[in-house]
Amino acid sequence: MCPYWKATSFVSFWREAKEDPESLGPFALHIMSSKQPVRPSSSSNHPPSSRSGSEYAQQAPKVRQANDLRESDDRIVPSITGNSGGGKAVKLSRESGSTLFTLSGEVAVLKRLDRISQRAESHPEETFNNLLTLITLDMLHMAFHRLKEDKSPGLDGQSVGDYRMNLGPNLQDLLQRIHRGSYRPQPSLRREILKENGKTRPLGLACVEDKIVQRTLVMVLERIYEVDFYDNSYGYRPGKSCHQALGEMGKAISTRRVNWVSDADIQGFFDNVDHQHLLAFLNQRIADPRLLKLIEKFLDAGVMIEGRFHETDEGIAQGSVLSPLLANVYLHYVLDQWFEEVVKKHIDGEAHLFRFADDFICCFQYADDAKRYQSTLGKRLGRFGLSLAPEKTKLIRFGRFAARDSREMGEGVPKTFDFLGFTHCCGLSRAGKFKLKRKTSKKKFRAKLQAMTAWLKRHLTTPAATVWEVVQLKLRGHYQYYGINDNWPWLMKFRTATKFLLFRWLRRRSQTGKQAWTWASFYRWLDIMPLSNPVKLTDLIAAYR
Repeated sequence: MCPYWKATSFVSFWREAKEDPESLGPFALHIMSSKQPVRPSSSSNHPPSSRSGSEYAQQAPKVRQANDLRESDDRIVPSITGNSGGGKAVKLSRESGSTLFTLSGEVAVLKRLDRISQRAESHPEETFNNLLTLITLDMLHMAFHRLKEDKSPGLDGQSVGDYRMNLGPNLQDLLQRIHRGSYRPQPSLRREILKENGKTRPLGLACVEDKIVQRTLVMVLERIYEVDFYDNSYGYRPGKSCHQALGEMGKAISTRRVNWVSDADIQGFFDNVDHQHLLAFLNQRIADPRLLKLIEKFLDAGVMIEGRFHETDEGIAQGSVLSPLLANVYLHYVLDQWFEEVVKKHIDGEAHLFRFADDFICCFQYADDAKRYQSTLGKRLGRFGLSLAPEKTKLIRFGRFAARDSREMGEGVPKTFDFLGFTHCCGLSRAGKFKLKRKTSKKKFRAKLQAMTAWLKRHLTTPAATVWEVVQLKLRGHYQYYGINDNWPWLMKFRTATKFLLFRWLRRRSQTGKQAWTWASFYRWLDIMPLSNPVKLTDLIAAYR
């Protein structure tokens, strides 16, 4: 009789199998290998997760054949060693699997993320304390493939294509450093972008490896905070857009009891985000100290300005993958939650908030409510290191009855306000009823033309066909965003201005350009290669009626 039949119960049999596998025959070893994935001894040169795709491909037929013949695996049992011998300190929190990214790996990642979303929705007060284990090799692959190829490189000068050349080993090494806690993001490279008002906006260019980790963090954190965020937040969120924010705001102004609009602007929001407050906000839903430490590393990574390193004690870098989500988390607790749970409970009439990143508009029914809110808003933001821009903050009479009330009060024509690149004004429909009308903001219009002029100057020697193709794409992009109700005249103004810029560009390409290119020859050229025209307008009124 085989020795394992002497076991009086399954528990005792299993205990004997763990203590002395060979004494119980091949049956015990088969059970252990199928139920307990064994690892090679820590004395091997490489951890199992560092195997290449070809090694797995060579071993796959043997494994399938062994399973078909119901044979056991090699007689290798787990061994426990110290950290110096490759113990827990170098083990990954979760087995990473093959270095080859497959569709099944992506499906597995999405399933784990879906469970996080379900948990966050069913337990709104619960914190998550083991999120770092979600970062696997498959998730890093997903994050890498979501990066854009044409972005500028960071401090190390490495592009996405360069990183792809050795993608498998690069991601494997990155994964191990993340789980060991030895990963350190590099400082971002500062670039100044010219704004409409002549000032500059600082952008931080991160390295490819840092972008991968940031994208991975966004994939995890989005599943939690998309459940928590209010519907009045539209900036940089899945399924949300500027047109949606404009449509919902227009619906509220046209159909709800809105008589006053508070237009406020936070001064240098991204430069003044307080790190301690941000981490405290994150800690309300995230209790994983390793993940919080990883986010803190990005906040404290620093920035390189003209070859010199500068510490970042406050603020978050604009242009990074992670900054939009962190900005939404910050303003969710500072503004959105305060407005919904405090402001609305202490006013007499209706109130509506519409926010896109750090740009927001508040609509009120009564003037007293609007004035009380605007006087309190600055104090609220000051508690968290933020302040209002006085020159961009105003309270105006606006809505269906604004024209009538303005005439009665002797205020003249109702004032306008800008939001998301559009100037909003009170108008009338063909039937003589109130209609919210929008047109391209003059500030944005000038900025677009300045950007087009600067681009054409940089491409004086580029072939005309190539320049024409890019200009067509720029025009279509402009039409796609600004092509909404009542804005057709400003679309044609931009097209006409672009046509004039192209004519001037052609005359400056050579010394004989002024003689070769006249308006007659230019229009003959346009007959052959016409500029794009707006095709249709987006009906925001009907879309959100």
